[in-house]
Amino acid sequence: MTGNNEIVEIDPRILVWARTRINMSISEVARKLKKDEQIIQNWENGSELPSLAQLEKLAYNIYKVPFAVFFLAEPPDEPQIKNQFRTIPTQEIELLPYELMLKVREGQYFQEVLKEIFNGKNPSLTPIFRRINNFSESNLLGSSKDVRKILGVNKSIQSNFKDTTESFKYYREQLEKNGIFVFQQTLKDFCRGYSLYDPEFPIIVINSSEESDTGKNFTIFHELGHLLLNTGGITNDYTYNSHNAEEITCNSFASNVLIDNNEILNNQLVINNKSYEWSEELLRILAKDHKVSKEVVLRKLLDLKLTSSVFYNTKRNEWLNNPFKRKKSGGGDFYRNKLSKLGHYYSTIVLNNLYNGRINPYQASEYLTLKINQIPIIERLVFK
Repeated sequence: MTGNNEIVEIDPRILVWARTRINMSISEVARKLKKDEQIIQNWENGSELPSLAQLEKLAYNIYKVPFAVFFLAEPPDEPQIKNQFRTIPTQEIELLPYELMLKVREGQYFQEVLKEIFNGKNPSLTPIFRRINNFSESNLLGSSKDVRKILGVNKSIQSNFKDTTESFKYYREQLEKNGIFVFQQTLKDFCRGYSLYDPEFPIIVINSSEESDTGKNFTIFHELGHLLLNTGGITNDYTYNSHNAEEITCNSFASNVLIDNNEILNNQLVINNKSYEWSEELLRILAKDHKVSKEVVLRKLLDLKLTSSVFYNTKRNEWLNNPFKRKKSGGGDFYRNKLSKLGHYYSTIVLNNLYNGRINPYQASEYLTLKINQIPIIERLVFK
C-alpha cells in the first residue's frame, strides 16, 4: 500500500494549472504549506515531486480541486474567467485576489451542477434572458419595464415590503422562477457580487457579508444587466461610478428596474424639492420607500436631471469614505446560513433528485457542499 509520504509521478503542468487558475502566487502557496518557495517552484518545474499527503493538502485546503485531478494526463479544460468579465482588463483580472477567484470557481461549479441536474436545459420554459429582446443602452427604459412586469415589481409591492431583506428575497425568488439562479457567498470586501454567463444557466452571486440587503437589491439587477448583454460582471464600490459603457448601461438598468421614472417624478417630496441638493433625510425617506440605498435614489435623480453631477459625486464620496458595514463571519446558525447562500429553490431541487434516486447521497453532499450526515438537517429546514 502506498503511504501518504510516498512520492508519486504527476504532470507538473497540473500543479501550475491548479495554482494559476485562482491567481495564487508561489509565495502564497509556500506560506500556506509552510515550505520554502523554491520547493514549490521545483514541484512546478518537475525537478521534485510532492508527496501524497502534500498533494492532498494542496487539493483540499489550498486549491479546492478534486484530489484525482492531479493524476490526469493533462490539465483540465475549463472556462476562462477573462471570457466572463469582458469589462475588466485582462491585467486587472490577473490581479484579482485568489480568495475571490476561489469563489468564482465555486460559482462555475454550481453552474455545472445545474447543467447535470437539468440535463443541460433550463427548467424555466421561458427564461427571462430569452424574453427580453433588444436589450441595449438605447432601449433601457423598455427593457426595464419588461423586467418589472415579468418579475411583478411595482411601487405598491415595494412599499409593502417589511424591509430590504424581504424585498431581496422576493427579487431572488422571482428571478429563479424565471431561469436565473441566485447564490450568496461570503465575499468580504472583494466585491458586492458577480455574475457568470451561460446560454442555459447564467447565475448571479451576491455578497452575503453585507450587513444590509439594501445594496444587494441594486447588485442583483446590475448583474442581471450583464447577463442580458450575454456576459458576466463584477459589482464593487466603484462600479456605480464607472466610465465603462457596459457598466453605465447596467447601472441605469438596475436603477430603472428598482425605481420607475414616473413613480419618483410624481412623488410629492420630489416635486416639492426645488434645489439640486437633497438632504440626507429626504434621500433616506425615498430610499426606504423603494427599499433601495440612498445612492440608488440619488443616481436616479441624476439620471432625471434633478441633481447635479457635482452634488452626486460629493455625496457619493462621503458614502464611500463611510463604507457599508459587513457582517461578522461565523455568526448565526450554520444550516440557515447555508440554506440562505444556496437558495431554497436550488436546495429543494438537489434534495428531490436525491429522493428520486437520480443522484446518490455522496453527490447530494457535494452539490450542497455539506457532509452526508448533515443532509437531514438541511432537509428539515427546506421542507418544514
